[in-house]
Amino acid sequence: MPQINVVLIEDKKSLLDVIEEGLVELYGCKVTALSDGGSGLAYLRENSADVILIDLLMPGINGFDVLERIQSDDKVLNRPKRVIVMSALTDRDTMGTLRNLGVDSVLPKPFSLKELRLALGLGEPGGYGLNAQSTPASMSAWGTTGMIPELVAY
Repeated sequence: MPQINVVLIEDKKSLLDVIEEGLVELYGCKVTALSDGGSGLAYLRENSADVILIDLLMPGINGFDVLERIQSDDKVLNRPKRVIVMSALTDRDTMGTLRNLGVDSVLPKPFSLKELRLALGLGEPGGYGLNAQSTPASMSAWGTTGMIPELVAY
């Protein structure tokens, strides 16, 4: 399986660490973890990514701003192949805005690392110690079902 290059943009350090560790240790991804939108934009002006995994609500340049600039900024030459948003904002207006900003998937917070794996298109995990009863039935671009209490990212 080819290694996925992920740019992770999240302002909460504890969440950033959990997701980064899961992506690297469990799924073998190459991760660039950044704690703010400005750093994310600067990185994307110079580097490419297969996936951007981004929070919406951050101080300064928030996730909405980053997504808007990725589409409109001529300096962002290395647009990602896939954009996944992590957010508790899942109302109809937000979803419409995110569709218009080119978002491929939304992971409603809280989410499990298994749900993240499915959003990344990695399929079912090969067994990493979860005693989960439920499995997401669908990981469509605009919603998920099922929740795994262990390894949840808030």
